[in-house]
Amino acid sequence: MSPEEIEELARQIAARMAPDALLDAEDVAAILKCSAKYVTAQYAVAPGFPQALRLTGPGGRRSKPKWRRSDIMAWIDAHTEGRTKRGGRPRNVD
Repeated sequence: MSPEEIEELARQIAARMAPDALLDAEDVAAILKCSAKYVTAQYAVAPGFPQALRLTGPGGRRSKPKWRRSDIMAWIDAHTEGRTKRGGRPRNVD
């Protein structure tokens, strides 16, 4: 990679890491470790999942759904509180 390509990649990463960054379904899927299709078909319609933003561009066309990074991270935090590090059901300790 050229230095210019590396700089552009670093800029894109930094832009996505900002708390107020707008993430598309692919970005949210990378955070949640699932597919973008699963984000739009399952998570986006689930109660309590952050509401997607749809920006209107020139000509009145609406963009694909976008989510604020801070909203997604807050939703993840709210859904991981109280969980143990190990999955599954608790063992019987008699």
